[in-house]
Order: sequence, then structure tokens, then C-alpha cells
Amino acid sequence: MGLALGCFGIFLFLLIFAVPLGHAMAAAGIIVMTIDGINAVGAVQRIFAGINSISLIAVPFFILSGLLMESGNISKGIVDFARAFFGHIRGGLGHVCVVSCMIFAAVSGSAMATALAFSNLLSPAMKEDGYETEFIAALQACGGTLGPIIPPSILMIMYSSFANISVASLFMAGIVPGILMGIGLMICCYFYARKRNIPRLPKISGKERTKVVGRSIWALLMPVIIIGGTMAGFCSPSEAGMVACLYGLIVGKVVYRGLKLKDLPQVFGRAAITSTTVLILMGLANMMGYMLARLNFASTIANFLSSFTDSSILVFLIIVVFLLVLGMVMESNAATVIFVPVLYPIANAFGINPIQFALVVVICECIAQITPPVGALLSATASIQGIPLQGTVKHVIPMLAAQCLVLMLVVFIPGLSTWLPNLLIG
Repeated sequence: MGLALGCFGIFLFLLIFAVPLGHAMAAAGIIVMTIDGINAVGAVQRIFAGINSISLIAVPFFILSGLLMESGNISKGIVDFARAFFGHIRGGLGHVCVVSCMIFAAVSGSAMATALAFSNLLSPAMKEDGYETEFIAALQACGGTLGPIIPPSILMIMYSSFANISVASLFMAGIVPGILMGIGLMICCYFYARKRNIPRLPKISGKERTKVVGRSIWALLMPVIIIGGTMAGFCSPSEAGMVACLYGLIVGKVVYRGLKLKDLPQVFGRAAITSTTVLILMGLANMMGYMLARLNFASTIANFLSSFTDSSILVFLIIVVFLLVLGMVMESNAATVIFVPVLYPIANAFGINPIQFALVVVICECIAQITPPVGALLSATASIQGIPLQGTVKHVIPMLAAQCLVLMLVVFIPGLSTWLPNLLIG
């Protein structure tokens, strides 16, 4: 137990002194492995084992498919579709923003990409209609949290590699809660628009809607390929990501003509850098996680919790609070790779459904991305809108409350996360 606490202590000490996350994990793991008598070759083997997973092949492809969608003007087709069907409701452009984020989430798997995808398309029109800039930034950030919840999800892929759970099952688990979170954000938009008396957009006729669907169908087929192919068993998540990349490349170049050949090196370069960053973190975290598992750290924590309660719900809530607080100061990918190997065995020890627990972890880490002081999504959208982060807080609070309500529903009603996986995958 002393070595395990020492491992965490070294890691936290280095973070306090602004040592990069990957370096801090590597140093903590190597120091403790050396003390425990494991040589440098063993450290390298653990790093390689952390990324030697077939499910992780999907990560770079989903990152690339989202970038191709963003660069190829495919996002505009999504916005046009959402405006045709939801724009006439009170708070129309707010609903368009949320629905667009939900559809884009079904392609990118990334919170940041989802939050920033529609900024240039929707922000000017929303400001013209009377939406405050602070509200726009808050809504786009909260819409971004849907990226890793609605499948596909990079966080879910990372989780599955640590916990050995089917990626397809995790993908299916996120659909219902993701839709509920989207509906919660739309309700917030409705009441905001009613309070500020924002005018409704004109309702589009059925004939015009048909035309919009015809123009947008190529953009809408991209999430169908990913989710539908995975659900139907035609392809694995990795194969679906590959097909989505090829589809996005062709549609962005030929149909919407937003993707230029000269842009491809930059798009592929961004995808490579982002993917490499994620995979390096996973490899280094696996070395640190291996030492914590070797030293029975998770069992020690589980025994400690068992000493004062045998309630799985209470333990579940303790973990939820821990993750939400942790997310205020740590980036979500880092929190996943560091703490999932510790928390997953604890959840198993208390009989918590593994798929339900996985989804709760993902939701917690997404919600934490809009909570200060770090609030990565909120900081990014506020920066793009040119406003201070503090101004968005009053608008984030009701949206955060709606998302936390869905989180509690998932905690107390397992069927919300397990129904679709059991129905479609078994």
C-alpha cells in the first residue's frame, strides 16, 4: 500500500510543479517499478501493452472522420436539416445548435470537435436573433459534452481497452442518455427564449423540408454508416471508422465541394497529432496503472469502502462525486487512463453493472469539461466568442443541472444504459 500511495504522491507532486501529464505518469511509474525490482524493459513492455489493443485502432479513424466532416462543409448540411425540423419551435436556433451537436456527435466522438463545429455557422444568426453571446458560448460548450456520450466515442473506446468491455455495447449504452441530455438542453433553450421573448423562426413547409432533406441526406448518412453498421453487426467500430473516413473524404470533395486537395495534408496532420497524443497518454498510463494493480491498490480502496458501507448505490455516488470534482482540475482523457483501472475493479467488487458504470464514468468526465476552473469546453467556446469565462457561468448552471439530472437517472435506473445493449447485442 505504501508503494501505491507513493506512486500517486510522485504523480501529484510533479503535476503541481507543471510537469507535463505524460512525463509525470512515466516518472511515477518508472520510479515505483524500479523500487519494486522491475527493470526498464518491463516498463517499455507495459507502455506497449497499453496501446496494443485492437479496439484502439478506431481512435484515429473517428478523429479523422470528424475533421473531414468539419473541413468538407458537411456540417452545413446538418445545420440545414436541424433548422428545417426544429427551427420553428420557441428558441429555434438554440434547438438547431443542440440537434446539430447531437448529429455531429454521431460522427466525431470528440467533445471539443462537437463544441466548435458550428460556431461560425450559427453564432452570427443567433446574435442577430437576440441570443446573448454568453449564452451562445455556454450552449455550444454544453452541446459539446454530447460528443463522447452519443456513439461513437473516443472515451468509450479508451474505457473498453482498460476494462475489456465490448465497444459496441458501450456505444449502444450511450444513445438513450445522450438523447435525454440533448432534450434537457433544448428545454433550457426554450425557457431562455421565452424569457427574452426571442421571436420564432418561420415554419418551413413540407415541400421545402423534403428539399432540405434531399440536400442534407449525404451529411446525415455519415452517422448512419457508423452507428447503423455497428448495431447491425456489419462491421466493427474500427471498420465503421475507416468507412466513415472514406465516405467523408468523397462527400466533402465531390458532393459539398468544401474539401480541397491542398487541405488534406493539414487535416491528416491534425488527426495524426491528436491521435498520437491520446495513444501516448494511454501507453504511459498503462504503466502506472499496472503498478497500482500489482500493488492491489483497487482492492485496498474497495476494502476501505466496505468497512463503513455495503451499499453499492452509496459507493456509486461517492465515485460520481469524486469524478466530477476530479474533472474540474484534470482533462477527461487523462482522468480516464489514470483512474479507470482503479475504479473499475471497485465497481465490480460492489456488483455495479459494468456497462452502466462505464457510461456514468463517461458522462461525469463530459460534464466536468464545462465546470470551472479548468472547464476545457467552456474556456474554448468563450475564447472563440471573445468573452470572459465568468460571463458564461450563469447560463451554464441550468444546463449543468439538466445534465446532472440525466446522470442521476442513469445511476438509479440501470435500464437507461443497459436496455439497448441487451436488446441489440445481448
